[in-house]
Amino acid sequence: MNKTDNSPKKKSSLLSILHLRKKKSSMPNIDTMKTSYQLDGPYRNISNPLNRSTNVSLCCAITETTKTQSDFQNVQNLNEPDVCSCAESNTSHKRSLSLGLHSSTNGEDEEYKNSELNEPFTPLDKCDKLRKIFSNAQHVSADSIIVPKTTGINTSDLKVIRPSSTTTLTASEYLKKSEAKNNSMDSLARQALFAVQVLHLIPTSDVKERNYLHGRIAGNSLLGAMELERVLHNREVRIYVGTWNMNGQAPPPELNELLLPDTVPHLPDILAIGTQESYPDKFEWEVNIQETIGPSHILFHSASLGTLHLAIYIRRDLIWFCSAEESSFSTRPGTAFRTKGAVAISFSLFGSSILFITSHLTAHVEKVKERLQDVRRIVKSLDLPKILPVKHKTKDVTNNFDYVFWCGDLNFRLAHSRPEVMKWVSQHQFPLVSPAHQTLSDQLNDCILSGLVFRGFQEGPLTFAPSYKYDPGTELFDTSAKQRTPSYTDRILFKCGKQQVLPSPTGSSCTTSSIECLTYCSVPSVCTSDHKPVWGLYKCSIRPGIDTMPLAAGQFNRDVYLEAIKRRAASFDKRVGTSAVCNVQ
Repeated sequence: MNKTDNSPKKKSSLLSILHLRKKKSSMPNIDTMKTSYQLDGPYRNISNPLNRSTNVSLCCAITETTKTQSDFQNVQNLNEPDVCSCAESNTSHKRSLSLGLHSSTNGEDEEYKNSELNEPFTPLDKCDKLRKIFSNAQHVSADSIIVPKTTGINTSDLKVIRPSSTTTLTASEYLKKSEAKNNSMDSLARQALFAVQVLHLIPTSDVKERNYLHGRIAGNSLLGAMELERVLHNREVRIYVGTWNMNGQAPPPELNELLLPDTVPHLPDILAIGTQESYPDKFEWEVNIQETIGPSHILFHSASLGTLHLAIYIRRDLIWFCSAEESSFSTRPGTAFRTKGAVAISFSLFGSSILFITSHLTAHVEKVKERLQDVRRIVKSLDLPKILPVKHKTKDVTNNFDYVFWCGDLNFRLAHSRPEVMKWVSQHQFPLVSPAHQTLSDQLNDCILSGLVFRGFQEGPLTFAPSYKYDPGTELFDTSAKQRTPSYTDRILFKCGKQQVLPSPTGSSCTTSSIECLTYCSVPSVCTSDHKPVWGLYKCSIRPGIDTMPLAAGQFNRDVYLEAIKRRAASFDKRVGTSAVCNVQ
């Protein structure tokens, strides 16, 4: 048996051999071709917590079936992975396609192989077992199977002997005839997968069963439950929300510590980054973010107002199930120089609606009332949603959505003097072991608890050091003549706007909308501004939707994507250990 080339450059391999099985007269009576594929692209190690590799083997042999079931007892043992053999008899003139698929998880399916696949079976039983194997696997498309050229096999040395005659064919001739019959190995692979119903086959009887509910087409609607579970099998998304007052300065060349922190093992489904006093070249800022997070996500939508900027990056496959809208409001009179106000982007994802707001409120310690008035004006002035359907639209924009994330430089300060805060900071090591160690009185928390503003909003535990104010370029608190008091001015709040309480199967009540804060911290190593970036990671449940909801038809910012990919490719070529000298492989 010749093995395929397992070099790192080849992620998928095709092993094509001819298996000759001897009869009692020492003459082979079957010719079987073995083909091995390896999942690649977006299906590689998806939702695989054990990081297990999945191999799909496709064994195809056009054989002649017998009239009796006893002839199938001669089938070769299938205990060896990726081997399929089929009995063949000259007494029948009916041809059939015998297919075998084998899934392996680095030795974890040995019990399954030893217990079931070694038992005598019929072709129908075999197909049933194959469907069971793939029923728990990720959706596999035949288009994603890449069939490379066969290497390392001298086909001229292999012979195929027809069981009905003594005519001998070379393997190359056999393969040419096979390709001529099936056009290509790609089409053969697709036919094989369709035959065992690995791909979704839609019976015409199911199509005839129409559902006349408004906006739905039975269970197969674009935004229905089946599609939701295919894309988000847990009906959950992880959302990264970041806020940063950039002080008008250029961002650092590396954004990994901000966007790809070590505490986050996997790239979240959605990333929302709001900035205040933003870097003037917003296109450059958006490209830097895209370059950092890579090609798996795209810039779905961005909006700005003066020095305020908000960008939403989302998984590429999710752009077909959502639609975005934006709104903004300036708390300062006039339009010449807008530094205070809010920018909002809202969109629906399947049947759940999400609202992101970034804002910059009035500064200075004593102007608490002005900040409260800013918040009240913002929630009443943001006109959202505009097109997305909502049953009861209220004047408070935060009550019109399932999930609301409000981030920004809210400018609420600590209700303590500078010496008291500096003493408390010097006595603790950050991040704090427990939120109970946070004993400082904060203006924002006091206002929320008293019900003056941000009703229904929550915040993650403040275990990080105050994010304001630092000497630019350092991690030292303000040493200028003003001696500003360190404070938690940069915050991220979240809210379930339209909670619906429904009875659960166990009899207790449960909510269909929920947010769980997984992480909430700052990035002290980023020193280009006098503020430290703050980010949070959240988990939200998503419910199915109806097809009458407006969609963005897969639109995204392609210019930002292409520029970022070019830069990633250029930086990859300049990585350590590579050479610019041309070489011939």
